[in-house]
Amino acid sequence: MMKKKTWSFLCLSGLAGAAAFLCALVIFVDPFQIYRLATRYIPPIDNTTQVYSNAGIVRNYAYDSAIVGTSVTENFHPSLMDELLGGRFIKLCTSAGTAYNHALLLDLAFRTHDMARVVYGLDVYSLIGALDKTGSTVPMYLYDDNPLNDVSYWLNRSVLGSFLPRCLRTWGQRQDDTIRDTMYNWAGRDEYGPVALYNAEFSPPTDMLAADRHVEIAQANLKTHILPFIEAHPETRFDFFFPPYSAAEWSTMKSRGTLEAMLTLRGLCYDMLSGYDNVTLYDFTVREDWVLDLNNYKDTLHYGEWINDGITRCIARSEYAVTSRAQVDAATETLRGWADALIDAGKWIF
Repeated sequence: MMKKKTWSFLCLSGLAGAAAFLCALVIFVDPFQIYRLATRYIPPIDNTTQVYSNAGIVRNYAYDSAIVGTSVTENFHPSLMDELLGGRFIKLCTSAGTAYNHALLLDLAFRTHDMARVVYGLDVYSLIGALDKTGSTVPMYLYDDNPLNDVSYWLNRSVLGSFLPRCLRTWGQRQDDTIRDTMYNWAGRDEYGPVALYNAEFSPPTDMLAADRHVEIAQANLKTHILPFIEAHPETRFDFFFPPYSAAEWSTMKSRGTLEAMLTLRGLCYDMLSGYDNVTLYDFTVREDWVLDLNNYKDTLHYGEWINDGITRCIARSEYAVTSRAQVDAATETLRGWADALIDAGKWIF
């Protein structure tokens, strides 16, 4: 009979060999393009794989400019941005992302590319999380420069069981440049119009957060996750914009007692960003033909891709650029007025 030690050795050798084979297969195919651009298959880039696929996109795609932000930036068309803003754009978006999520992508982008321009959706919700908070669990080992900890990628159960087979099923196909526009784009999947009010609230608040409730953490996020890139890269142009939420989003904030705390962050962002020569801030929050027309929205927050294209055109023409704190405050007062009117009416009135 085979000795126990020999049997154990053969078993361990077999397991080690199988693990080595699987690691080599993942490295060779590289489903999330961590080591090289996919040229023999269609990479699994969608809203469910974002924190993984972003790591490969930011490392290996050809670009010198980026659109950064949450889900409200996912419907931008980099090809249109190339045409109107110049350069070559890529989407570096994270659904429900925090300032920390965006900083992880920007840090890797600046480490691997010469960046000419960054268009950044300044979603106030992304500024109120803890400094180390991400919108979803991020595989940090894919964002650093240590290849040894990539074993968590090589032997990842989902990679081996789902994404590797998905790549092999498209073997022989090649991604083309249209992937820059289609990645993460959710346009056309939802109904727009009055249905957008399904998550709206128009009832009076029972309590209100203090106006300065989020100031300290928002300041910390700006100082830690945004300002260092602006200061370290004066050659890079940064276009920040306040996204055009529907007016119903602001009434919903008031119903939940968060309105004043969130409105305060608008002035804070202006105060902290406006002093830099390489920064332009845009405010689309009170563009009435967008934010008062429910046909532009699938819910109170998310707008159609034609609005993203409109934002690109406005930035190209320097329209809705903010030139003073008074301009921000006047728009903030308009938002407050819309919220009050909707709460008083108890329904959508525009």
